[in-house]
Amino acid sequence: MSDDNEDVKSQLSKYKPKKKKMAVPKEFLEGANSYDDKLNLVKILSEREKNRVVLIVRSMLKDAVKKKDRV
Repeated sequence: MSDDNEDVKSQLSKYKPKKKKMAVPKEFLEGANSYDDKLNLVKILSEREKNRVVLIVRSMLKDAVKKKDRV
């Protein structure tokens, strides 16, 4: 019975999404103190992770529309 459990777990692990490595090194995130550093960080992120940036902006716009509709 434990063999069946292990087989199922191994099959499930194949379909779990893999953790993505960060597109930007951790040092950039921690070291971005000035406005220029933060601006450069956003530029790098938007170049490397276009799909994520689109999703973030889309969700921000949806939230803004919801807030506007409430007023």
